[in-house]
Amino acid sequence: MVLMVVFTSLLAATSYMALGTLRGGAVERGSYQAFVVAESALDVFPRLVQCGQNPPPSYSLRISDGTAFTATYTYPGRASSAPISAGDITVQATAEVGGAKARVQQTFSVGCGIAGAIPAALTSRPRIEVKGNAQVIGQNFASATGLLEVTTVSLTAGLSVPQSGSFTLNVQDATLITPGSYVQIPTGSTLRTYRVESKNGNALSLTPIVTPSLADVIQPGAKVNLVQFGVKSYDSNTNTLILNDARGLVQGQTIKVNNVQATVQNVDLATGAVTVTWSETPPSSIQEGTPLIPQILGAASNLTIETSGGGEILNGTAQNSRMVPSNPDELFLRIFGMPKATFQALYPSVPPSSFNGTLQNWELKVVQGPLNLTGSNGLCGSGILVVFGNLTVNNVKNSKNSCNQGFQGLIYVAGDYDQQGNAVLTGAVVVEGVAELQNCNGNDCWTQIAGTGQGGGKIVYDPMVLQRLRVASQAGASVVAKAGTWRRL
Repeated sequence: MVLMVVFTSLLAATSYMALGTLRGGAVERGSYQAFVVAESALDVFPRLVQCGQNPPPSYSLRISDGTAFTATYTYPGRASSAPISAGDITVQATAEVGGAKARVQQTFSVGCGIAGAIPAALTSRPRIEVKGNAQVIGQNFASATGLLEVTTVSLTAGLSVPQSGSFTLNVQDATLITPGSYVQIPTGSTLRTYRVESKNGNALSLTPIVTPSLADVIQPGAKVNLVQFGVKSYDSNTNTLILNDARGLVQGQTIKVNNVQATVQNVDLATGAVTVTWSETPPSSIQEGTPLIPQILGAASNLTIETSGGGEILNGTAQNSRMVPSNPDELFLRIFGMPKATFQALYPSVPPSSFNGTLQNWELKVVQGPLNLTGSNGLCGSGILVVFGNLTVNNVKNSKNSCNQGFQGLIYVAGDYDQQGNAVLTGAVVVEGVAELQNCNGNDCWTQIAGTGQGGGKIVYDPMVLQRLRVASQAGASVVAKAGTWRRL
């Protein structure tokens, strides 16, 4: 639909420009032609946006006789050198033809991959019940470091870190490392922090946060740890931290920085700004690159949480929690960074009969439920599974089901979710449940995780899995014009 609108607009624009269908004087024609070029630039803007890259500076419209007309983009309220990230962006397109100038403005909503605002291994609007020998396991907040071991250094000899400026470091696999992020690498006898300026394949351009000493040498095979949420700057007056990437954080969530705990009050994905309330004496300063560590609970619900019959939820729970919105559409927006209608237009669903339960190579699969994954069609592989409708997972070990490694990824259920058998899910599960929960009765009102004695069925949070999904989905951008924001200036 978006491409058709853009094509139709451009076809009309080139027709008006090339065929000379406009009447009136030269000034009038120039004004209208300038308007057409500027409006065409707004129409094509969504196709030019790339998340993590600078916004486009201009757009050229070439007509059949070879003449090119150019519109320039400006972005009120933001620097043109600021990389595109999730959130709203206001765009002005200005064109000049024959001395006549036209300028139009539109605000767009930008989604850059999954937002993944997940406070727990199991996040559910409905009530949660964990029973049998099932386990739901969050992240141990006390021992969490905020670091992910993502790769190792690729060197044949020790590399002395230069005393000033940036330097290039080759690593084995830079897939999970993005420009603007921070890494920690053993350097000499110290774990040093570096800002990632850019990358080319597996070659990273790094800048030390602290001035290196002559003894700072990176050895072959050294581990490279990604700072998942790195602090870029901190304003102690407003208790606001600017992060390299704030996707994944939730209002109401507990975090810690340098072992000082706080509660997240606001998250701005467009700027990476996170405002907190400190639970103890606030820090006066925070060094760039310091990890912000979120607490990821075992389970969080908008309603109640229960365990029975040996069922366990480890590393904390939050019931009746504001971290889980009562509005299902808001929950979806927090996870995927775009409204459902936009998501469904980008990723059409397939019927249950066409999905055998296996996802490959971190793919995104959208299924129109109800979906039952059991027996030989048990859940397996890696990726993101989105089900619009009810989902039941009941993996059973048998000769037809060889998925011993379990499933790695994110499951989102816009309906009821029940899990039993020996299914092992590593990553996170998010459940909307039915639309109306307060007066709900029956099994559809509960998210039920059960063990059956065939093996320890469980959900285990894994920050590496969520990081992989965020990075893998970040390259694409969903850009949608916001209704009522267009105007001619």
